Amino acid sequence: MKKILIATVLLLIMNLSVAQKPVNRDNDNRANQILSELRTGLSALQAEFTQYELGGDGQRIDENTGTVWMQAPDYFKWHYQSPFEQLIVADGDKVWVYDEDLQQVTVKPQKNNLNPIYVIINEELSARFYDITFDGDKNGLNWVRLTPKESSDEVKSVLLGIGKNQLRRIHVNNQLDQTLVFEFADLKRNPDLPPDTFEFIPPEGVDVVQAID
Repeated sequence: MKKILIATVLLLIMNLSVAQKPVNRDNDNRANQILSELRTGLSALQAEFTQYELGGDGQRIDENTGTVWMQAPDYFKWHYQSPFEQLIVADGDKVWVYDEDLQQVTVKPQKNNLNPIYVIINEELSARFYDITFDGDKNGLNWVRLTPKESSDEVKSVLLGIGKNQLRRIHVNNQLDQTLVFEFADLKRNPDLPPDTFEFIPPEGVDVVQAID
């Protein structure tokens, strides 16, 4: 399912290891300036999202919508609401994927030193795992390209579309040149999140499956 792919993509991004590659200093400086302006005073995000795969003809495939919350240092929650309900929660220790229709929870260790929100708020950690370059202006957004410093079978590059110091879009390209797109709306910087936002307790009676690393 494309929704479960989100957890896979996020964990792949989190666990990329380090290698050295040359960078274009002008593009690197421009990209880091954009990210620095976005990061200023930011510790958490909340947004409505639309997720879809971009077909070769530009058509949206397998569209999903919902709400996402992210908070430093290593928490996120994706609540898919349409067309099917599903919940993905990273609590700093484990990642939980709850499929209500299947009455099943898949859980795996959250073995990461880098959460996607660090790309936005933590300069040192994002620079450790990515080559970061400016990819130009298009459709009113500044685009920042993140290229893993060690090649991945799944993630070829990540593009962040940033406008007015807000994260508006994410494009994840894989090695087959397929693109998974996330569009964000109604963004809230540093929302007042309840303490249990990133806690997950499997509902009574559901199957709990331990994922194999």
